[in-house]
Amino acid sequence: MRFVYEQADPIPKVMKPGVVYHDTEFELAELLCPCGCRHRITLLVPDGHRISVHGTTPSISPSIAVCDAPCGSHFFIRDGEVDWLPAFSPDHSARVMEQQVARHVADNLRNMSRWERLRRWVFRLWDRLSAYFRVGRD
Repeated sequence: MRFVYEQADPIPKVMKPGVVYHDTEFELAELLCPCGCRHRITLLVPDGHRISVHGTTPSISPSIAVCDAPCGSHFFIRDGEVDWLPAFSPDHSARVMEQQVARHVADNLRNMSRWERLRRWVFRLWDRLSAYFRVGRD
């Protein structure tokens, strides 16, 4: 399968196979899985992936791992062509997803002011104390 690049603000609900749609406003890219399963893949650009375009031919790095679909596809898109890599095992997929979530949480915390972190901590503490005393009354 050969991919082409299309800037789309917003990304269409019905997508065509072989098209990398890029929404520059929300910094997202979406494409249908090239294995043919029609799973919709969403990429965070430039946070998680980078897209380079020559004419209408996209290249995406790093590799794209489809951890949230049964196909488990893993591939690069280089000069519009799909370069397949070995699929991830379900355990490896779960670890990759956990690492991505942890990275995003850490990035969000780093970007918060001390005041915001303190405010969140106080609210979490309040929720825990409230739950503790509610359980004690039942």
